[in-house]
Amino acid sequence: MKKYFIAECITKDDLIHQGLYFEPTKKSDTAILYVHGLSSVFHGHMATCDAFADMCKDKGFGFASFNNRGFCLISGIQKKDPTALTGIGHIPGGAGQEIFEDCVLDIDGGVTFLVQQGYSKIVLVGRSTGANKACFYAGTVDDPRVIGVVLNSAVSDRLEKTPEEIAKTLPLMKKKIEEGKEHELLVGYSFFPMTPKRYISLYEKGTKEDVFDYGDEKPKMTVYSQIKKPLFVVMGENDEHIDRPVKDIMKVFEGKTTSKNYKSMIVPGAIHGFEGKERELATYIGEWITTI
Repeated sequence: MKKYFIAECITKDDLIHQGLYFEPTKKSDTAILYVHGLSSVFHGHMATCDAFADMCKDKGFGFASFNNRGFCLISGIQKKDPTALTGIGHIPGGAGQEIFEDCVLDIDGGVTFLVQQGYSKIVLVGRSTGANKACFYAGTVDDPRVIGVVLNSAVSDRLEKTPEEIAKTLPLMKKKIEEGKEHELLVGYSFFPMTPKRYISLYEKGTKEDVFDYGDEKPKMTVYSQIKKPLFVVMGENDEHIDRPVKDIMKVFEGKTTSKNYKSMIVPGAIHGFEGKERELATYIGEWITTI
């Protein structure tokens, strides 16, 4: 049975995120921070956590997975508040209410937690929309504690809707914002309620969240191309959330990277969440980390 610790990390803006932490018997100086995807939670893929824990036990790596501002569909996030009787208040959170750019605070909090446990070399592993966040962090924050980045199932959320659907809905969302209703929760536009601002962040071309614009005629991949650290992009051959052959997506990733230590892999038979192939995924990532 795995020996996980229930853990908390605190962000620079005083949010409190729950998570889990695995510590190997023989610790090295390296640890993995796992960044979950849209509406997921720190324990949303326990088979993945278990696979990583087994790999980390063998390699001597630490492993941590925390909730971030986009955990669950709609949620409240604890925040330190010295004016409250308990010292704790809450702010709106969840996939439908988060502000994407704030992911840098969540990732920084997780990295800081691992450094406090004695690790000096942190590898970010972002899954799905967590890959967007890991990409954004690595491409915009100069963090010497982070030595490598893994983008797993790095697909474009924007391409899950047709251009016609987005063009029809964007004016409504922008009108809501003009009317001061940017925080109004709307249903029927995705599998979760969302605010107008959240819709725009996810689906408008060129937003800060739109880091994987491989579907454009002339992809820019601007933030992605700023990642200089060792980089590993791993996709599933049968990812159900992509709108084109995975090889075509990989060509864009390969063409836009500026990392001098870049690796990519398409795992045969794997779907978006790598269900049934968690141990393969952990093994590939663990082997890659030992090379950086």
